[in-house]
Amino acid sequence: MELRTMAKFLEPNITIDEASDINEIINLSKIVTQFIKVLIVTMGKKGVITVTQASEPYNAMEEKLNVCYYAVEELNNVENVSGAGDCFASGYIHGVLSCFQESLCVSIGFEAAKSALMSKSTVPHSFQISGNISECFSNQTRFASQSIKKE
Repeated sequence: MELRTMAKFLEPNITIDEASDINEIINLSKIVTQFIKVLIVTMGKKGVITVTQASEPYNAMEEKLNVCYYAVEELNNVENVSGAGDCFASGYIHGVLSCFQESLCVSIGFEAAKSALMSKSTVPHSFQISGNISECFSNQTRFASQSIKKE
């Protein structure tokens, strides 16, 4: 997992319990978000987790993270997995540059990735974003903010 590699680079002596995917992602995110404000962890067919620094003020000894999980719809007849992550990133960035909320950015990313997965080529020649994009992000789960003590 790339997130594990990033965290190990930033804190080489860290030991992290790998009991579950979600807990490991949250623990690793505590390290990486000290340097990066928005972290997007793609998990293939398991979906996406976003981790952001909370914007409200907190005690100097404590920071909060907002952790949000977005499930992805199950797809049948996948043609090609190459390029799906890049297409997700391009769709997400398009949403950010359009000043959309996070959930809509993720939805556009999912739609772009879906187009790549259903295409025989690595990147599809065009993208079809559904007219009712709100259906795309109905599978969002927001986790309780995680308190992080600065060490």
